[in-house]
Amino acid sequence: MGFFVEPCEFDIFASRKVKGFNRKQTMSRIVVAIVSLLFLSQSLLGQDVSVRAFVSESNAVLGSPIYYTVEIQGGVGGEAIPPTSDAIEIQRNSVSTSQSVSIVNGQMSQTKSITFVAIPKKEGKHVIPPATVKIGGQTLSTNSVAITVSKTATAQSGSANGGGMISGGNEVFIRPIVDKTKLVVGEGATITYKLYYKVNVRQYTNEEDIKPEGFWVERFDVSKLPQMTERYNGSMYHVAVINKIQVFPTRAGKLEVAGYKGSCEALVSEIRRNRGFWFDDFFAAPGRLQKLSVVAPPVKFEVSELPEPKPSGFSGAVGDFKFSATMDKTSVKAGEAVTLKFTIEGEGNVNLLPTINPELPAEFEKYEPKVDVKVNKNASVVTGWKTTEITVIPRASGKFDLGTVEFSYYNPQKKQYVTLHSPRFELNVEPDPKATIAIASGSVEKSDIKKFAADFRFIKTNSNSLRLGATPLYRAWWFYVLTLLPVGAVAFFLVLQRREEQMKADVAFARSVKASPEAKKRLKRAKELLQQNDQQAFFAEIENALVKFIGDRYNADDHALRKDELKALLLSKQVSPDLVDKTMRILEKSEFYRFAPAKETKDDLNQLYDDASRIISELSKTR
Repeated sequence: MGFFVEPCEFDIFASRKVKGFNRKQTMSRIVVAIVSLLFLSQSLLGQDVSVRAFVSESNAVLGSPIYYTVEIQGGVGGEAIPPTSDAIEIQRNSVSTSQSVSIVNGQMSQTKSITFVAIPKKEGKHVIPPATVKIGGQTLSTNSVAITVSKTATAQSGSANGGGMISGGNEVFIRPIVDKTKLVVGEGATITYKLYYKVNVRQYTNEEDIKPEGFWVERFDVSKLPQMTERYNGSMYHVAVINKIQVFPTRAGKLEVAGYKGSCEALVSEIRRNRGFWFDDFFAAPGRLQKLSVVAPPVKFEVSELPEPKPSGFSGAVGDFKFSATMDKTSVKAGEAVTLKFTIEGEGNVNLLPTINPELPAEFEKYEPKVDVKVNKNASVVTGWKTTEITVIPRASGKFDLGTVEFSYYNPQKKQYVTLHSPRFELNVEPDPKATIAIASGSVEKSDIKKFAADFRFIKTNSNSLRLGATPLYRAWWFYVLTLLPVGAVAFFLVLQRREEQMKADVAFARSVKASPEAKKRLKRAKELLQQNDQQAFFAEIENALVKFIGDRYNADDHALRKDELKALLLSKQVSPDLVDKTMRILEKSEFYRFAPAKETKDDLNQLYDDASRIISELSKTR
């Protein structure tokens, strides 16, 4: 059986400043505490004294603060003098002290911890020299501490953006949870970034965005996920999910989702840091907001190539899918439309599923497929479906066997390829009765031009209308128009062909050409969501429209564009600062809504939509 008491210095008159303070009750508590401390201090005299030093993180990031602690066990009091090191700067003016006395089975012991803020200055493996401790006329030395300092992108950006911040240490930190790290190309892995904290965290902000290279990324909405408590490394923490993504590797090898830096405002009591928790229990001391720096470590993956041999119909789909196909009619007349519908649904990267485009007999006219994609990110994995609708028109009668359609994918759980088949499609095409009767019986006047399903026209037999007009043919303006029309048509198709070749050869040009139409589609979708009063999806669609438009317009990786990089890109393209500021305001409002959702008025949302439309329109005019 044991208990802990933390001695400290205090002003007994400080209680007069505390609202609702019971002076008589607190004075009695102080007297009891002082008597207990006097008794314990006499018992602690003559104990053996030992000292040691340790750091909060043995693997530190260049420029990111950590904690260096000197611990004194036994004895009373004591002063610690931190060592000096060129590689690790220990700030002597940033000191936190705590003390505890314990009695276990009649044995007393005292522990005093003196903590300094240390900043790594050099990359590599370093050894912090021993610290000096002066206590009771003795001078003792602690152990040396080994530390490894790495230089990463987050460390560089943290030194630029994190001025005035201290590291959250073991009080506040980010821990990425990944469901698997060994993948094949195209297989999804979910990474959940959790914020662990013991202090009162007021607000969390991403200083940098996640930058996965070699991955397709799908982001989950974490704004509605509840907070919880969790035991980690023997301590209880409050836990909040701050980020959640599913990544799909696009190539084999050792890939890494780089770490990133965030910050939060935490309520930290200066009295608590310098005098211990026992003092706070007496006076309920108020705290102050301190900006803490937290770093999410990188996540590494080993990605293997898909096994050989691959099925002939395999086009890269990886996951667990179902395949269905339907034909809306089995019997039609020549010239009537038939719709083929193919649906792939299941778990995996739905956006990269293939577009089904079957081979059909030459007698069928086939139109461009209509594709619809729906992605669901409500659970821990990405699911959804992709539907392809193809309209075909038979131009001849008869019985046609359209065969079956195959869809192949790789199932990483079963470690095998799966090939699914559609039902066999058979279509009975009957002749068009109108065309047959007209041709066979001659019931239609041959002087009238009729176009039937067989694409035949009658020849005129009456020549009364074939007389020379009053104006010679070569003087008619339309004669020259018709003469030049084939030349214009050839020139037009040459321009189209050249443009198509340029788009195939120049990815940047192709993305720029498609940027405006794609942005209009997303804005249309945002308008629909606004009418449905789905504010969360509206903000996501507006942000998606702006970021993807800018990425396509200027051939940048929109998955890796952060706000500061996006701003620098626009300024480098000579975009007016006013337009850049409007863009940043919309993105900041959208990001703020994700982390702190609030109901917006209809007028505000309409204004936001109009601003986004004008920005896209103005950026379309820039080069």
